[in-house]
Amino acid sequence: MAQKHVLFTFNHAPYGSIYYTEGLRAVVGATSGIDEHTVDVLYLGEGVYFALKGVDRTDSAKYLGTLSGSGCKLKVEAESLSQRGISKAELAEDIEVISRSQALALINEADLTVDF
Repeated sequence: MAQKHVLFTFNHAPYGSIYYTEGLRAVVGATSGIDEHTVDVLYLGEGVYFALKGVDRTDSAKYLGTLSGSGCKLKVEAESLSQRGISKAELAEDIEVISRSQALALINEADLTVDF
């Protein structure tokens, strides 16, 4: 398989299920192997709550460390933040805020989109 651009979207809140941790494990899997796909992570809707400072990242720290080392950036949609009354000052330092049009461009440009 040739190298692909894969977009992982997180649409669920990071508590009460395993979506988040298992999703990050899948992201790490997509960045490894022979093809080493290019990967983006995008938080939308309720998924933006993981982007907050102080969220318990104990279960996902090893995955986040691996992704950071591979150059994968964590992105959050500004409009999803705004709809929930979350300001940029409330976000963790490793989160990049992008507009809805930039998020749509990521979706359109991806060879594959995986939703969690």
